[in-house]
Amino acid sequence: MATEAVYIRRRIILAVILLALLWLIGLGIGAGVRKALRWNENRIRFSKIRMLQGRLQPGQVLFDAIVEMDISREAAAEIVSAVGKILDLRSLQVRDEFSLFLNEDGRIEKLIYERSPIDQYFVVRGEFGELHAFRPAIFLKKETITKEITIESSLFEAMLKAGEKDSLVFDFVDIFAWDIDFYTYPRVGDRIKIYVEKYFKDGEFVKYGRILAAQYIGRQTFDAVYFEPRNNQPGYYGLDGKPTEKFFLKTPLKFTGRITSYFGWRRDPFTHRHGRHRGVDFASYYGAPIVATSDGIVAFTGWNGPYGRMVRVRHANGYDTYYGHCSKILAANGQKVRQGQTIATVGSTGRSTGPHCHYEIRLRGANLNPLQFNQPKKNPLKGKDLEDFKAYSKKVWRNIEGNKS
Repeated sequence: MATEAVYIRRRIILAVILLALLWLIGLGIGAGVRKALRWNENRIRFSKIRMLQGRLQPGQVLFDAIVEMDISREAAAEIVSAVGKILDLRSLQVRDEFSLFLNEDGRIEKLIYERSPIDQYFVVRGEFGELHAFRPAIFLKKETITKEITIESSLFEAMLKAGEKDSLVFDFVDIFAWDIDFYTYPRVGDRIKIYVEKYFKDGEFVKYGRILAAQYIGRQTFDAVYFEPRNNQPGYYGLDGKPTEKFFLKTPLKFTGRITSYFGWRRDPFTHRHGRHRGVDFASYYGAPIVATSDGIVAFTGWNGPYGRMVRVRHANGYDTYYGHCSKILAANGQKVRQGQTIATVGSTGRSTGPHCHYEIRLRGANLNPLQFNQPKKNPLKGKDLEDFKAYSKKVWRNIEGNKS
């Protein structure tokens, strides 16, 4: 009798377990069916989607651009409010592109706002009509390539002819800006070599990465390899381990500074007397940017007799630089400025025969020739850093020496 009771209890327990399993399976099937139905509904809904594409025009805000596409003001305000949670609407640029996706009822289901191929903003309508704004993850493919280019007319034209963008020119120039005046130095037949990172999205070029190594071959040869030492500043170093960065830039103008008067004795164009010219004159167009040639603090801005509108910057170690004949001054007294920062624009104020920048360097009051003086040296690599650099640069430099394109 006891044995029979145990048997019956076991059968009941098994039956309960079986019913529970069937119930759970039913739930799973039901969820799967509901998910499938929802997917089908979405498929039907989005199969009738209509896409509109637009681009911001001068003086236009996103709200107006959307309304001009025959979208109601209420719908435009809703979608703009959503994207405004992740995008500063004050920073939008002319010719930014956007796409709207509308269902068959004309309701906006999705917005894609694209500032660039790698700067995109999405707004998507959820299952219950709510809007979700987010930035999608964008994955780029990186390639490293070597370019060897011969200058036939100008550095810009040579780079563009080789299929590269002008932004690569600026990156290259910045590496050697302390040694080369790229307006006056390059000659036809000079060569440049660049080992650089390039990023692609869906096979399309997006942007340049870092220039890993570079070389300029002209009357002199200049080499540079990017390196991040443990005990020194990351940056570009020559093959000897000395930094390419110097205390002063070669010129206060980029690409536009044709030298019209050198340092030393000359005949003054106003007085017609022979005298000492205390700086170098770089001719350019009105409004061309004038940059500080070294870090420092602005010590004077204003009118200074024959110099016209002038900026003086005080630097470390007793150096001062002067920038004369400016049309506009863009720095203030006491302001800290960085090397390469725009501080004024080219003009012809004061005793001047045409638009140019009169540039002086003084050391404790004594004038120096800006084109020929022993400027302070940056710290070279030493010890283990130098040892690591030589091993690394040897490996990287093979790409400069061995590849042509």
